[in-house]
Amino acid sequence: MISSRRRIAGALFLLIAGAGLAARDAITDAQWIGLLWLSWIPLLVALWPDLPPTVPLLGRSTLRMTMIFLSIMALFAVQLLRVQVVMSDSISHRAGIDPATGDVISNPILTEAALTTLRGAIVDRNGIVLARSVVANGVTHRAYLEPAAAEVTGYFSPLLYGASGLEASWDDELAGRAGGNAITRALDDLRGLPPRGNDLHLTLDIALQRKAHDLLAGRTGAVVLLDARSGAVLALASEPSFDPNALVAVDAADREPAMAAWSRLTSDPRNPLVQRATSGLFAPGSTFKTVTAAAAIERGIAGPETVYEDDGELTIEGHTLIEANRPNDAVTEWTLQDAFSWSLNVVFAQIGLQIGSGALADAARGWGWESVIPFDLPVAPSRVSVTPGFLDAPLAVAETAFGQGELLASPLQMALVASGVANDGEIMRPYLVASISGPDGGVLEERSPSRWRRGIGPEAARQTRALMVTAVENGALGGAYVPGYTIGGKTGTAEAGSENPHAWFIGFIGLPGEPPHYAVAVILESGGGGGQVALPIGRDMLVEAMGT
Repeated sequence: MISSRRRIAGALFLLIAGAGLAARDAITDAQWIGLLWLSWIPLLVALWPDLPPTVPLLGRSTLRMTMIFLSIMALFAVQLLRVQVVMSDSISHRAGIDPATGDVISNPILTEAALTTLRGAIVDRNGIVLARSVVANGVTHRAYLEPAAAEVTGYFSPLLYGASGLEASWDDELAGRAGGNAITRALDDLRGLPPRGNDLHLTLDIALQRKAHDLLAGRTGAVVLLDARSGAVLALASEPSFDPNALVAVDAADREPAMAAWSRLTSDPRNPLVQRATSGLFAPGSTFKTVTAAAAIERGIAGPETVYEDDGELTIEGHTLIEANRPNDAVTEWTLQDAFSWSLNVVFAQIGLQIGSGALADAARGWGWESVIPFDLPVAPSRVSVTPGFLDAPLAVAETAFGQGELLASPLQMALVASGVANDGEIMRPYLVASISGPDGGVLEERSPSRWRRGIGPEAARQTRALMVTAVENGALGGAYVPGYTIGGKTGTAEAGSENPHAWFIGFIGLPGEPPHYAVAVILESGGGGGQVALPIGRDMLVEAMGT
């Protein structure tokens, strides 16, 4: 009979090894090997024989050496299971960069396949082709027809730099390795036919994408425009951008020009290869007051008519905050609505202290801070703070409440805040890929709008929405007012160390008497005042969306 000691040891071995297998890419190879050797100890305990004293010494030694050998063979079997089954696809697709040449080092079989596979096209919501494959002299290469969409499509350069953007995140579908009928793919393989890629049909509107780039006018920043009701992304622009065609290399003649283009891009201090709309993290400035106001309303701490004193300064822990935004220095009492409309830091510092550090952080997390936003491109998680215990200090809470402190947010995150307020507190899951079609044109997959999370309740959302509309119609954001539309918004001028402040605008638009339709977030890095430079871009993008 197996002793309880052996049963526990065997269970422990299975638990450790199973956890390592289940972790897949979440752990490194070195960590996996460490877990595997750790699991060897309970495995050895489980296999170690209990021998009666009558067994000769030589027999004892032989049997125990056999058990050690068998346990090591078991570890090898588990390693083979991981390499050949669990991680086979991930390992075969691993790639690295040669530091001397910049070349991609990858599986040569996959590289050869990439040069012969007719990858699927990427098209916008109106069927305009953004990227497609072209065959010349028996070799396939990608052609990018819309430079304004480069930060979305990304590049595909299998011989040199791999892939980015949708070309990377939807590589299996574009290459025909996923999607469609698995039996048909297997039959094509048996017949020696090259894989046929699937087409991605996006929610992106290339006309709006071009408009976003035109409005950014070469200034460093980003624009995110989405449908607040569905989460469909209509524009996702980042400046500076790049020409993905310059990075495509399929033969020896292409290598030198592509390497020169890569060198220029990677040495540019403005980092044109970074998709700022999703990967950029910035202090949100006063746009975060939207979250603070919503949290105060949701928790019953304050309403639009709650009055606060602001005589131009507030001292917290020996530090004096100076109010620079009061429209009338003779007035010392302001409602929450007034404070939002004129972006009064002193009032929002007091509101933040009323809410408290834990509740303020929880409110931000409710909108998606410190969570991975589910999206078709990688998104950097927004941060409430960076330093452990930062929000333990009242001054830190006060500064965080009006959008400074250690807050960091991506433009996509701030667009989701605007869309959530517009959509009665529901934040729809943002998405770029609306559907996938096969080589024959048949629809393989169609994605439906879905809710990601709820930022606040419907009533708090309606009151916060009213704050944003009043800020446009009767407050400091008058430049966003457009007759015939209902527009709500919030600007931000976020301090960025010794540089000029980042300029922000978030907002939404709809027809009078109807729920808002579109939401936007705009940032200009070191651009100056949000009301002067970011607001006009956001307003024009919203109006343009209503006309599409």
